Amino acid sequence: MIFNQEVKKWATDLHIFLHKAEGFLSKSNSVEHFVSNVFENFEQKPQFLSNDEAEEMLVELWAAHNDGRLA
Repeated sequence: MIFNQEVKKWATDLHIFLHKAEGFLSKSNSVEHFVSNVFENFEQKPQFLSNDEAEEMLVELWAAHNDGRLA
């Protein structure tokens, strides 16, 4: 599969965003606290995501953490 440069940049930006967000999982006691911590401590989210889309991804990351699906 061949991806153009823009898609590669989006994938990289998303990976960095979610990886940095993982650092807030252990510092948060609820999904609301986690999402709030991430949005308060990030200068920018990936520009191609709306706030709602970014929040949805963070909620999924929280669920994966709680379910023990993160390695």
